[in-house]
Amino acid sequence: MHTRHDLIVSYMQYLSNISEKAQIFYYGNTYEKRKLLILAISSPEKISNLEEIRDEHISYIDPDHPNYNNQAKPEDFPVIINLGYGVHGNEPSSSEAALLTAYTLVSSESDEIKNYLSQSIILLDPTINPDGRDRHTHWANTYKGSPIVADPQDAEHNEYWPGGRTNHYWFDLNRDWYLGIHPESRGKLKWYHSWQPNVTTDFMKWDQTVHIFCSI
Repeated sequence: MHTRHDLIVSYMQYLSNISEKAQIFYYGNTYEKRKLLILAISSPEKISNLEEIRDEHISYIDPDHPNYNNQAKPEDFPVIINLGYGVHGNEPSSSEAALLTAYTLVSSESDEIKNYLSQSIILLDPTINPDGRDRHTHWANTYKGSPIVADPQDAEHNEYWPGGRTNHYWFDLNRDWYLGIHPESRGKLKWYHSWQPNVTTDFMKWDQTVHIFCSI
């Protein structure tokens, strides 16, 4: 079963509520009023000082910042990482991977993960296109057979039109980063420019033979 967006939101909010390593931010709503969010994950010390870290990070980048600093950042300054998932709603495993990623980063007590979080702030966007995802999720959960049908012509393998790739108005949000016409893009771009991450990722799928890949 594919996870509906409202359950993804609830889980991210739950992680934010129970852990000092996570803090949730809402940056907008879709046309169908689904929430758009970022889950910040880092060490408890950095989570408690997120705004101060963001402001200092921008001060090294923006010449118009009142405290602009043209010197090199300290070597121990955290790396700002944006993990983005699900710009195409019918590429569902990306948002499912976001759930596992958030769980692992927040719950792990391993020295390796603690070391990651001590050196970075991870800003995780689990579903860039919630309207498309839920349209696809409804189809997938409705038509999934038990047992699974192997015939490629079966309804469970052929998503009906218009499919979940696009947003409410059937626009491919992966083509909207320049113009920023739609609320999903406008909210994300406003948030993005407020943080200016060092690393930005876009987790997607391709076809049946290629699974998750990452564009940086």
